[in-house]
Amino acid sequence: MKSPGASMLFAEVVAMGQYRGLADIYDYLVAGVDFEGWIDYVEDILKRFSCKPCTVLDLACGTGNTIIPFARRGYKAYGLDLSAEMIEQARTKTRQEGLHIEFTVKDIREFAMSEPVGLVTCFHDGLNYIIREEDIAKVFCCVCSCLAPDGLFIFDLNAVSWIGATADGPVVIEEPDLTIIYETVHNREDGLWSVALTGFVREGELFRRFKETHCERGYAPELIKGLLSAAGFETLGVYDAFTFNDVHQRSRRHFYVARKSYECR
Repeated sequence: MKSPGASMLFAEVVAMGQYRGLADIYDYLVAGVDFEGWIDYVEDILKRFSCKPCTVLDLACGTGNTIIPFARRGYKAYGLDLSAEMIEQARTKTRQEGLHIEFTVKDIREFAMSEPVGLVTCFHDGLNYIIREEDIAKVFCCVCSCLAPDGLFIFDLNAVSWIGATADGPVVIEEPDLTIIYETVHNREDGLWSVALTGFVREGELFRRFKETHCERGYAPELIKGLLSAAGFETLGVYDAFTFNDVHQRSRRHFYVARKSYECR
C-alpha cells in the first residue's frame, strides 16, 4: 500500500488554524499530497470492517481536498470547517468539477446533522489543533450523535513523538510569488507545538502580507481511546498511517477507526 504523504515540508505546517491568510495559497502549498491515495486507504479500511456507507461527513474539510474525492466516487458528501475562507475555496472547486457537496461553516466542537451519516472523517491534523481534551471529547460526542448505527469514524492525529521531535526555530520558504517565514516552538511540558507564521503573497505589482499563529497538541493513543469510549465508541483499530500495522515509536501519523458502540445504537 502506498504512503500518500506530502512532497513539501510545509504541507504539514499549514494543516492548522483558521487559514484566513493561507486560504488562497493553501492548495499550492499542499500540491504534493496524494489526497486520492488517502481516500483509497479509507476505502480499504471500510472493506476491512465490512462498512458500506453512502454518505460521508468530513470535519475540518478545508478547501475540500479530503471530501471532493468521495464526491467523485459517488458518495453523498458533506464538508464542515470553521474557516469561511477555506470553505469558499472548496465551493469554487466543487462547482468547477460539477460536483455537489453541502458545505457548512461551523465549529466541529458543536455541530449536528439533519440526518444520520454512514461515515465521518477528520484528516490532515484537523484534530491536533483542538488543543484541550474536553474539546476533543465534545467533537467525539457530536460525531457519535450524527453517525448511523453501523457507521464508522475514521480520523488521523500526528503522533506525540513526532510533534515533540520537531526542531524549534525559524524556517523560510521562498518562491517567485510568495515568501513564508515560520518559527516553531514546542512546549514539552504541555505538549503544545506553536507556529508563528508571516506570509508575503504577490498580488499584481505588490505583495500582500498576512500573519497567523497556529497551535497543535499531540495526544497519546490511550487517551484518545478513552475519550472515544466515553463518547460512545468502540475503537476498532489504531494504525501506523496508510498501513494496517500497529503504531510504534517512529510512527509519524496515527489513523483511528471507531464505531458507535451497541449500547448507543
